Amino acid sequence: MPTICIFEKLQLIMVPLKAYCAFRLRSNLSSVLLTYSNAVSWKSVAVTRKCRQELPPLASSPTTMAVQPAQHQTSRSPSMPLLLLVKQRVPREVVRNRPTVELLPLKTQDGRVAFLPRLSSSHYSGRTNQLTLSLQSCVSTTPTMLHCKMAVDDHWRALKDKEIDEEGESDEEGESTPLVAEARVLLHSVSSKDYQVVMSLNCSMNESWDYVNISFYVYDLVARPVPAACLQLHRARLQGAHCDVKLVVEGVELDAHRAVLAARSPVMDKMLSGHFREAREGRVELADATAAAVEKFVEFLYTDHIEDWGKCHLELLELAEKYMVPELREACALSLWDCAPLRALEVLHAAGLCDILGSKLRQRLSAVVVENLKYLTDSEEWAVFSVTYPVLVDTMLGPSGLQASHEPKKPISVWSL
Repeated sequence: MPTICIFEKLQLIMVPLKAYCAFRLRSNLSSVLLTYSNAVSWKSVAVTRKCRQELPPLASSPTTMAVQPAQHQTSRSPSMPLLLLVKQRVPREVVRNRPTVELLPLKTQDGRVAFLPRLSSSHYSGRTNQLTLSLQSCVSTTPTMLHCKMAVDDHWRALKDKEIDEEGESDEEGESTPLVAEARVLLHSVSSKDYQVVMSLNCSMNESWDYVNISFYVYDLVARPVPAACLQLHRARLQGAHCDVKLVVEGVELDAHRAVLAARSPVMDKMLSGHFREAREGRVELADATAAAVEKFVEFLYTDHIEDWGKCHLELLELAEKYMVPELREACALSLWDCAPLRALEVLHAAGLCDILGSKLRQRLSAVVVENLKYLTDSEEWAVFSVTYPVLVDTMLGPSGLQASHEPKKPISVWSL
């Protein structure tokens, strides 16, 4: 009897003790979750502010930047998708003989942005002419930014950059550095609007130049940047945190998250689910690819952006085709769209007769090579290409090939999202 009384007393004591412990556990767990939520929120705000700081400055009206040496690597922010890329060229004879040249009307594929560029030439001082770019009938149904760039023979400069980097100076003496004028215009007007002077460039008619190259980049300002969660997942992958799958290439193991790979690639989704060996072992072996290309491939799957493409374009095109990532193929083609002539020739040589480039990109690269052929004819790269692929050379230079036109009837390049 006394023993039963002792157990009853212990039971009376344990009931409130259990309730108290449960209350303390819930309180501690709530505080931990609140602290973690606040930390994630502050990190998201910090990442968002960083993305906003990376955006180039905008102007409500056209502003001409200082004239500077031509730059040939166009910086694109991953938070501003490119809607339209156009490169037009006007021959020297046309600039000399016509005071105003009507360029081809430009319009995005979805029709939200449209404008008519116009190039005017006027006598400035001595034998120097002032080239002025104006925009007519500008219409943009959503906020967009138009980045304009005008240069004299910038493709020639891009070709010579290799010789300058290797030898420290140009092979030809007395050559002046080509100049470029740039301007950014904020477009957001449903009704037609004109910009009379977007930018100007002074050039001497006595200098040895052949073309005026004009580039237009239209960026979307409405699209949202890469979510902070994707950036945090990418940072966690680099740190090896919470990774549950490994990509094996050239004996190197790259950590990744199964959910991200499966969400971005239907092929990866099948491989990492079901009864496949990759699903059981958590290892995916990628053959016929380099570790550098696979690292850039994974970077794109996480961020929709590749910081440094290097010379992995063809490998990335193959990976995009193999693992069914059309967004990567489009981004890769866009990266090559305005490349230098030597790089275009290198890609055509590496691709050879295979269809990995696609007809549209191959035509674009062939056009770049043909229109700068006089600078490439004496190069070793062109000599090797001509011997290796005579059929491609005949196709490019034959009667039905991509001969350079002396009139600005059509742009060198038109790419639209």
